[in-house]
Amino acid sequence: MNCRSLRNNCNLGGKPYALRMDFDERQLRAFIAIADTGSLGRAARVVNLTQPSLSRLVQGIEERLGHRLFDRGGKGMALTDAGRLLLPHARHLVAEMQNTRDELAALRGLRRGTVRIGAVAAVLRTLVASAIGSVLVETPDLAFELVEGVDGELLDALLTRRIDLAVSSQPLDHDEVVPIGECTYRDSFAVFCAASHTLPPRPTLAQAMTRGWVMPGHAFTPRGTFEEIVRRHSLTPRVVVECGSVEAMIAVSASSELLCWLPEPLLAPHLASGAMRKLDIAELALQRRFILHRRKSGLLPDAASQFVRHFPLVGSGA
Repeated sequence: MNCRSLRNNCNLGGKPYALRMDFDERQLRAFIAIADTGSLGRAARVVNLTQPSLSRLVQGIEERLGHRLFDRGGKGMALTDAGRLLLPHARHLVAEMQNTRDELAALRGLRRGTVRIGAVAAVLRTLVASAIGSVLVETPDLAFELVEGVDGELLDALLTRRIDLAVSSQPLDHDEVVPIGECTYRDSFAVFCAASHTLPPRPTLAQAMTRGWVMPGHAFTPRGTFEEIVRRHSLTPRVVVECGSVEAMIAVSASSELLCWLPEPLLAPHLASGAMRKLDIAELALQRRFILHRRKSGLLPDAASQFVRHFPLVGSGA
C-alpha cells in the first residue's frame, strides 16, 4: 500500500503549524521502529533494512516535513517535539493500512485478518491462550499478535492502535476507551516461596514481613496493591530484588529465601514440579477480576470481533 495523507493543525514551537504530507508506509514503519527502539541499529533489524538505508528514509521524511524528528546523540535517537507529535498519527496510519490490507485479502479468500490483543501476564498465558485455541478451531486462518503489559501499558497500546483489544485487571479510565464486558475468569494473588523455605505453611503476616521479597517495580499495579495492603497493618516489606519479569521473579524466589506475591496460575508448573510452595497468609490472598476493552472510535476489525465472540464474558453465554 503506497501512501496515505495526514492532515493535522497543531502548535509547534508555540506557533500554529499546518501539516499536510503524503507518507510512504515504509517510511512510517521506519520512523516508528526508531521511536520504539531508540536506536538505528536495533530499528534496522526490526524493519529488515541496513542502517544507511534506514537513515535515508528518515532523512527523507524530515526534509519533506521541514522538521527534525530525532535528536541524534551518544545515547541513541530521542524524539524531538515534532517526532512526538507525528508518532501517534504514524501508528494510526500504519494500523489502518494493515486493517485495509487484511480486509482486501479476506475478499480474495487469502486470510481472515489479524487479532491484536494485549493483556496482563496471567491472563495472556491462560484465558487469552485458551480463547485463541477455540477461535482457531473455527477460523484456522486467523493470525494473532499478542502484547503483554501492565494496565497503563495496555491503555497506551490501545490508544496508539498497536492493539485492538485489551484485557486489564482494572477499568481503563480514558474517554477514548470503552469496556466490552467483564470476563468470567478470575484469579488470585498469593505468597510463594522456595520449597525448602524455613517459614511454616501458615505464617502470620508479621512473620512474612521479617523476610525479604522479590517484587516488580513501583510502576506495576501489583506492587502498589501489595504495599497498600501491608501498610494497613502498619508493616513495611523489605524488597531485596526488583524485577519486571515474572519468570525471573519466580526463579529468584525458587533459588533463595525471598518471598514473592504473584497470581496463582503463573506458579502452577512450579508448584507441580515441587520447586515452589504456596504460603497461606489470609491478608495477602486477593482475587482479581478482568475487563475486556476496545477503542471507542471506529469499527472493531472483523478478526477482533470473531475473537470477542469466543471470549468468555459475563452474560455472553460463552
